[in-house]
Amino acid sequence: MITDEYLVARIGAMVFGIYCRDVKNVYSEKIKLVKLYYQTHIFRGVAHIDGQVMQLIDLRRRVGMEDHAVGEMLTVISFQTNMSTVFGVVVDEIIGMKKVSEDQLITHSSSLNNSNANINLLFPMVALLEDGEMIHLLDSTYLDKTEQVLEEETGDLEFF
Repeated sequence: MITDEYLVARIGAMVFGIYCRDVKNVYSEKIKLVKLYYQTHIFRGVAHIDGQVMQLIDLRRRVGMEDHAVGEMLTVISFQTNMSTVFGVVVDEIIGMKKVSEDQLITHSSSLNNSNANINLLFPMVALLEDGEMIHLLDSTYLDKTEQVLEEETGDLEFF
């Protein structure tokens, strides 16, 4: 049985886990933000953290929750989603680490069609732990992808 570690965090009442290998850093500090005019509503702005410039996504906004009053002190989890892109995700609180085994994973049903802002792709699985706690597992590759992903009907692969 394969067991993986997840960083567990919270926004509102929602508890979610992030595969530890996807996490670059965790910060909880005063962060000065610069808002860019072309960013969508999910972005808080751009920040310079530990020598790196990154866009900050507010996970509450990303999943459609209401904002709550926030000062300069933010809790941020950073991800490197590809070779050149680093995102920071603003969360309410870091809870800790949890080990999740394969037999605790539940993939969302294909009939679940909550494709609004690709929420179904952002949280494709949940983990049901021994104590009955349910953790939504985040796929960091869909953090900034809010445009609906449509499946091709042909099924044929194109080679370039």
